Amino acid sequence: MKNPNKPLNVMLVFSLVWMGVGSYIPTAYAETNTATIQENQRENTLSRVEIEGVELDQKFASDLYEYSANVDNDVDTVKLLVDSTNTDSSITINGQTVISGTAGTYTLQTGENKFIISVNNGSSSSTTYTLTISREKNANNLLQNIELSKGELSPKFSSIVTDYNVNVPNEVPTIKIKPIAMEKTSAIKVNGILAMKDGVEVKVSVGKSDINITITAENGANKTYTIHVMRDKAVEDKATIPKPNQNNKPGAAQPSSKPNSPTKSAKSAQPASQLQNAVMSEKASKALLSSLSVSEGTWDSTFTSDEFTYHVTVPSDGDEITLKPIAKYSSSDILIEGDTSKTIKLEADRQTIISVVVSYNDDDRKTYVLVFEKKS
Repeated sequence: MKNPNKPLNVMLVFSLVWMGVGSYIPTAYAETNTATIQENQRENTLSRVEIEGVELDQKFASDLYEYSANVDNDVDTVKLLVDSTNTDSSITINGQTVISGTAGTYTLQTGENKFIISVNNGSSSSTTYTLTISREKNANNLLQNIELSKGELSPKFSSIVTDYNVNVPNEVPTIKIKPIAMEKTSAIKVNGILAMKDGVEVKVSVGKSDINITITAENGANKTYTIHVMRDKAVEDKATIPKPNQNNKPGAAQPSSKPNSPTKSAKSAQPASQLQNAVMSEKASKALLSSLSVSEGTWDSTFTSDEFTYHVTVPSDGDEITLKPIAKYSSSDILIEGDTSKTIKLEADRQTIISVVVSYNDDDRKTYVLVFEKKS
């Protein structure tokens, strides 16, 4: 006899088997997956720290928390990118919230710049990374110009020429010196006095005196420019000194004079400065070269003793030049860039300006300037 409930039993068994297979999850897999999800949720670290174009002192790792990098002085900004694998984390740099995986631009001061990077997922304490970027201090210790209230520099100012002459008349007791630095970070002193924007008033004695301008770069490197000042001596105007009157004796008759009639001596009187300038113009300088040659190069003009600036073209691969100056008078002293060495290094990619200073005694000095330019 057939069992009338058999089809129903078969369907019931099939349903139970299907439900058992479909809903079964292995215990080990479930535990692993849950742990991974929880670990990701707890992740409170960085996965990346990058500075565009700059290498860190060590390869980044999420469990290393101190990093540093160095940049040149001309780098005043950097692009910094930080990233975290946990999308729920918030990241701040020096207290400012940043977007994970997006680079931001930061300004650098000279010296050390610290970036404190904090990561927090909201469920535990923050993780902190420290990045220190060191920007080199400025090494430029050159002047851009020297302005004088009286007199003119000889030769004309050039930032790499450090020795100058100035002549002033006797009636100029002081000169205001206003040196201008190429970099605002430099400090300037004139004869030991800190130079402000209005310059420094310097007393000049009669005869020869020196004014020293010392410029100190931000990194401490010094350079000194020297101005040799020649102030004229006072000239006694003999024409204005009255001569003794031989007739001016007791009992002698005094010569009569017409009122308002100018005397001969008064007509011939001249200002002292005009007389002194006339004397100085008659005195020819002996601080001259009879010849000047270089080891190689093409001159823009033929050398003559009374021309003081020349341009010389040298080969592009030349890295040094040797000068041969010969003084017109054997007792003269010659200095090339303030030294006795006659071999000079040439700048790699720009003009090289060389000064040749000839001195004869203490009050006679001339400066020749050679501008070397490499062929392109």
